[in-house]
Amino acid sequence: MTAQVYRNGRRLALEASASSIQWIGSAAWFALGDGSVVRASPAEGDTRFGVHNGAILCAARHPDGARLVTGGDDGLIAALSVGGAVAPIAQYSKWIDHLTASAASGILVAGIGRDAVVFKGDAEVHRFSHPSSIGGIAMDQKGRRLAASHYGGVTLRYALMPDDRGVALQWTGSHLAVTLSPDSAYVISAMQENALHGWRLPEKTDLRMDGYPAKTKSLSWDKRGRWLATSGAPSAIVWPFVGKLGPQGKAPLQLAARDALVTCVAFHPSQDVVAIGYSDGAAVAVRLADEVRIDLDEPGEGPVTTLAWSPDGDYIAIADEAGRGALIQTT
Repeated sequence: MTAQVYRNGRRLALEASASSIQWIGSAAWFALGDGSVVRASPAEGDTRFGVHNGAILCAARHPDGARLVTGGDDGLIAALSVGGAVAPIAQYSKWIDHLTASAASGILVAGIGRDAVVFKGDAEVHRFSHPSSIGGIAMDQKGRRLAASHYGGVTLRYALMPDDRGVALQWTGSHLAVTLSPDSAYVISAMQENALHGWRLPEKTDLRMDGYPAKTKSLSWDKRGRWLATSGAPSAIVWPFVGKLGPQGKAPLQLAARDALVTCVAFHPSQDVVAIGYSDGAAVAVRLADEVRIDLDEPGEGPVTTLAWSPDGDYIAIADEAGRGALIQTT
């Protein structure tokens, strides 16, 4: 079957690995390892902007919804406008590991070493320190509660309360990527070991999800919070989160198995469809109800590093480690 990129899409010459794709308006913004950003629009073509003196490690859509915020190994946090203007937000002596932002609360949070640095109106307002380097950060849908993972577990705080000492969710080991469910009932972290650990709130009930052959680096919830798709296996492992115990005692769905590891997952913004990227560069989209699969892109020269749906779900953007990108219409 011919991949969708040849039927309803086009290739992008990114020229570097992408760490993040964010949709702003009708364009996909690719944050790249050479310090540049490529803005690709189905209607207006592609534009490249130089932003950092070094690799872009993370990116997020600015709370104002109109700019891209990037963090680099040069210690710079910058905001890039549609017109290409680069506005420095802050400069640090350490590289910027993580970024997350919320339009609902108007805040931006950066993970820098052990600190979660909170910005309001492009100004640092306070920071929260943690017992070890931050492995990942995430906010709830209201942009109020912040989760930061680190060695020994995850700490929850209200991001706009500088004196919040936090709620400790403890579990021995190193915790990396972290996510909160859409209803904020669950916090899930990816471990340094090939496993996930989670907590059901407010009881802090522990959840253990293991059996992965590789580390999980990509996590994605469906819109209703009923399913959590994960990478780290030859198929997308999709855990059910229905009932009081969530996935405990339930088998996950295993979607679109191939002779390659899943490296990225992203749920469609409104449908029970998940996009899956693999270590060989291929990408597919699978419908949960019947597991019907659409081939988005064929294998390439490097693993898929990131993929993202447009807000209306009509397009998907894909990028791999070898600098190959794609923009595909899915409707």
